[in-house]
Amino acid sequence: MKQKHPILKLLCPFLALLLLLQTPISVSAKTFPKSWPQAPEISNETGILMEAATGQVLFDKGMDEVRYPASTTKVMTALLILENIEDLSEVITFTDVITPDLEPGNSTIDAKVGEQLTVEQCLYAIMLASANEVCTQMAVRVAGSVSNFTAMMNERAAELGCENTHFVNANGLPDPNHYTTAHDLAKILAAAVANEDFCKISGASAYTIPPTNMTASARNLSNTNALIAEGDSHYEGVLAGKTGHTEAARNTLVTAARRDNMTLICVVMRSEGKDRFTDTTALFDYGFNNFHMEPVYWMDEENPAGYAVLPKDVSPGSLAIKEEDSPDLRTRTYSYQGSEILKVYASLPMEVKTRTTSDMSLVKTGVSEIQIGSPIIFPVMMVILAVLVVILIVVIVKAVLDSKKPKKKKKRKVN
Repeated sequence: MKQKHPILKLLCPFLALLLLLQTPISVSAKTFPKSWPQAPEISNETGILMEAATGQVLFDKGMDEVRYPASTTKVMTALLILENIEDLSEVITFTDVITPDLEPGNSTIDAKVGEQLTVEQCLYAIMLASANEVCTQMAVRVAGSVSNFTAMMNERAAELGCENTHFVNANGLPDPNHYTTAHDLAKILAAAVANEDFCKISGASAYTIPPTNMTASARNLSNTNALIAEGDSHYEGVLAGKTGHTEAARNTLVTAARRDNMTLICVVMRSEGKDRFTDTTALFDYGFNNFHMEPVYWMDEENPAGYAVLPKDVSPGSLAIKEEDSPDLRTRTYSYQGSEILKVYASLPMEVKTRTTSDMSLVKTGVSEIQIGSPIIFPVMMVILAVLVVILIVVIVKAVLDSKKPKKKKKRKVN
């Protein structure tokens, strides 16, 4: 058996290593870390505590189980109104489309056909008084019909990442095809609280609609969310929210609160009595007392790549890091005790900003741009280069061996 050339023996493991590096690294599914702060028990059947900006879940009790949303549906209704009508002083004239919603037992402001309210007044009626007929009239104003509006609701829900939500009306009245989850409602409220007008309206403890063209008396509206309303249950830092109740849904509640630099979304579904308020308060206290949000830096030391919500005694430096590459995308995953906390992405090729300095500050600090190509290209180029080197070595060795072979002497012919 022929012995391998020493150089080839060195190159073979090197080539194998290059091929191995091209194998993508798998990322494990998210689970709560072992040392995660102990969460309180809640009476509601399902619930979630989520940080609004990051979507990071801090507490989960059946958050993806399908439930009836009741009037928490109106968060999406109000969001779409605000996203599609710029002038909140626009006057809305009520039509007979509201008649079915005025039946006894429905939540209304007793609007009358022909009555006129501004869009802003309609939004207060929806979020504070939970007026079903106002939702229906505004759905027609925005989309031309309730069915068109619910199609917009479902499309917007999908855009927000809702996976188990389907709307068939704008007010939340029970229907087998009208459902959602605590997780999906949290995503919807997180989008809504990014709108200042939504927070101003939904976060108001009270509002008065003055007399209209068909009503001589003012309508005094009070927020049914005890965490927003003034009183013993008021929660410090509360931003917005919405209550809900039907016989099918029981009591539901979505609320947002902000302290320091962290906005928390709490959703609880299907409870009795005041449990929705006490459970939400307990979950907010759990979140604000046990967690903090910190910036995470990747390639730019001035601008964070993202934010991570961590237990109070844990810093971003404690996070484990894994990277995974595709032909045009690099994904970096930050994990804490095996639980995924944050994912950040960068397109390839990408520019990385690095700060360059010199001793004694003799040279001004600047920023150098480094072009990083696709991670797939580098191994391929290295393999091609290695193959070319091997071929070159083989050619050289063959040439050397051929040169060492004894040359046959030509016999001279004798004439």
